[in-house]
Amino acid sequence: MELAVKPAINNMIEPANADGNCLPNHHDDTRGGFQRVENYDACESDDEDSTDEDDEDIALSLNELMYSAHSFHVISLPVSITMVLAALAVTYVNTPQTIQQGAALMSQAYHVWSVDTDNDSTSKQIFKDFANGLVIVTVIGTMTFGIVLLYKYRCMKVLIGYMMFSSMTLLGILGGELFNVAIEKYRIPIDWFTFVFILVNFAVVGVTAIFYAVGIPTYVTQGYLIASSVIISWQLSHFDTISTWTLLIMLGLYDLCAVLTPCGPLRFLVNLMSDDDAPEMPGK
Repeated sequence: MELAVKPAINNMIEPANADGNCLPNHHDDTRGGFQRVENYDACESDDEDSTDEDDEDIALSLNELMYSAHSFHVISLPVSITMVLAALAVTYVNTPQTIQQGAALMSQAYHVWSVDTDNDSTSKQIFKDFANGLVIVTVIGTMTFGIVLLYKYRCMKVLIGYMMFSSMTLLGILGGELFNVAIEKYRIPIDWFTFVFILVNFAVVGVTAIFYAVGIPTYVTQGYLIASSVIISWQLSHFDTISTWTLLIMLGLYDLCAVLTPCGPLRFLVNLMSDDDAPEMPGK
């Protein structure tokens, strides 16, 4: 009897591990009994792996948060400076005479249907301004599609030449008009030769900083981009109030369509630039 009981007792007793401690059992559902766990290292390693994964997730989240904050700062700072400088330029670099002359020139250059603010009713002005805004947005969209086609078929020399010419015209001619108004308003003593010399150097250095940028500090390039935006804002401020608001609304709608719709030119351009063999965009 004692010999028969000993094997059963021996089967129930678990063997000791290296430390002399008995190893625990756990139930094995597949066999309907208990299965011996060899050691605690497997469980401890699983806990350590899960802890490491949690630490990596926390570190990744912090990195993403810091990157998002940095990106927001990089974008918001120049945009804020541009808005402030544009408001100051529109307010303090204008006179009643220049506003009237600028409104006449802008109407002559950009309006297909002339708007008579004195005789036309408000509804008629809004209708004409929306029609003129539609023409302007159509021209902008056509030129944007032209840029996309030049980039797609790798006509980079033509594209670079066009963009450099546009920037040179913006900084030189339109910027010169803004500077001329400021000189006349604040009675700044300067001769014609010096004015042209400064203006030419301003435009040439600006185009070089925007499109070449080798050896030029980043803040110089950003300064010229801000200056370009301020000059455009100052020019557009010469539209009458209704024309300005209608043009802003139509430009906002066009930007949404150009970026968000599948056939939008800006979205198509971004997809082209994301290719591995895509050339670098001028002024990027």
